Amino acid sequence: MTKETCKIDTIAYRFINETSEAQSAIERLSAEEIVAVDTETIWRPEGARVSLVQLAPRNGEILILDALAINTDVLRPIIDAPQIRMVAHNARFDERVLAGAGLIPAGFVDTLRLSHAALQLQSYSLAGVVRHLFGIELDKSFQKSNWRRRPLTPEQLAYAAGDALLTLCVYDELERLLKEQNRWEKALDSASLTAPTNAAGDKRKRATIKQPLPPLSADEKRIVGELKKWRLEQAHIARVPAYMICPDKTLHQLAQEKPATLDALAAVYGLGESKISRYGESLLEAIEKASV
Repeated sequence: MTKETCKIDTIAYRFINETSEAQSAIERLSAEEIVAVDTETIWRPEGARVSLVQLAPRNGEILILDALAINTDVLRPIIDAPQIRMVAHNARFDERVLAGAGLIPAGFVDTLRLSHAALQLQSYSLAGVVRHLFGIELDKSFQKSNWRRRPLTPEQLAYAAGDALLTLCVYDELERLLKEQNRWEKALDSASLTAPTNAAGDKRKRATIKQPLPPLSADEKRIVGELKKWRLEQAHIARVPAYMICPDKTLHQLAQEKPATLDALAAVYGLGESKISRYGESLLEAIEKASV
């Protein structure tokens, strides 16, 4: 995709809230080799629930599927298809959310990991990567908007479509950069989330091959230091050792991914439902302050 194609002020999208229309649209995407995927979610005490699924093919309009209205099984021909490369930024979160809807995500590639391999940035969030690659400033305030409410506003839908389109643009540009550096194949392998089969040969459970986290940048190390202060404060309040609040690996992932919502925390190592319910809001505030 070109930089002209990646302009989000003239984005074309279609909002779908009927299962039959969604099924027809998905069938047309089943021949694609690469599709970008993004999700918007609703936080519940038992975990994140998918509200929207956005799909951006190389050609044609972006699909925004209302997961609260349609039967999400219609997504299987594309989400569950290993032959289609599904690219997502912080793909671990999207795959977990989609798995929670009963799907078996396959063929997912994480542009967050690709960006760590190709770039040296202070922030590897989608907004930070897009700013660096394309000079586009994203308004991420909609990330915290009410995705349960219906009808959704035109601004919410445009935001959702834009994130999917830009994820595809980021993937293409990172592929170009990494191929120039002769590091594409290795980076792609590290960024791919694979679903191993069980003894019977079918993919009944979704699992990922755990990859080591990318090295921390100087700014991410600073953020980890600030989060350790937050962790120590919580440990003093609870009268427990700091590691019982969360391990260092959790802080490293938080510094790199900078989640901004309770939903996004659900994809972070070491943060289960009870910890998110107890510490989630305070932790998000600590991340925001540390990232300034």
